[in-house]
Amino acid sequence: MSMHRNSLACCLLLFLSACAGWSKPGASGAEERSALRQCEARAEAEVPPIWETSVARSGYWIPSRTECTADGRACRQDGGRFQWPEYQTRDANAGLRDSVVASCMRDQGWQREPGL
Repeated sequence: MSMHRNSLACCLLLFLSACAGWSKPGASGAEERSALRQCEARAEAEVPPIWETSVARSGYWIPSRTECTADGRACRQDGGRFQWPEYQTRDANAGLRDSVVASCMRDQGWQREPGL
């Protein structure tokens, strides 16, 4: 799977998980939000972010090109240049922190509801 498809799949997964909620018989939306905030704060304290930077695309040289008219009398040269690498930063603890939040919510009697 290409880097682009991996990124797209991750974004889709995050989008869908953001649409999911929690339910508990007899609980209100305000109670859900309060419990979730408390669990997120606990998870943030227990599993702080670890930011990792990696190369998403290596740097490379774009070679020079020479383009000439059909009769070869006029030519134009485009000098080569360096294409700088692209970097990405991610939180290595995001998945573990999400697990701590889910465990905390389940411990309080909440059940995950699928989104969409």
